[in-house]
Amino acid sequence: MNWVNIGNKIESDWYELRCKLDKGTHLKIYLDGLKNQDNHFYIDFRNVFFCKAIDESWDLNPSEILDNNNMESIVKGVLVELTHSQLRDKLQQVYFKTFHHYQVIGINFGIDVISEKFPLIFKLEK
Repeated sequence: MNWVNIGNKIESDWYELRCKLDKGTHLKIYLDGLKNQDNHFYIDFRNVFFCKAIDESWDLNPSEILDNNNMESIVKGVLVELTHSQLRDKLQQVYFKTFHHYQVIGINFGIDVISEKFPLIFKLEK
């Protein structure tokens, strides 16, 4: 499994996460910066197939074997895409459309997301 930091629009900070999932499986994740209180973003995943919140964000996938050469992107990333994770590979065996496995890593918890679409990132002005 490899990690790819895809959240380059999101400024480096410690983020507290809040989630909103409606009945149509439309997922939005709100990020509020703790070091810089002017940092407010939301990530719109649109419709998702799967999402799971873990209260220890550094323990999202304990069964995965990490590629130590690629560890830097997960440490610095807030939004990462996982390629060939165990979860993604298992789902790909029964679901034949193309989809992506993402993780959003916050200070309060982390979130696994499976979605067909690339997430949209918006900076919020407060």
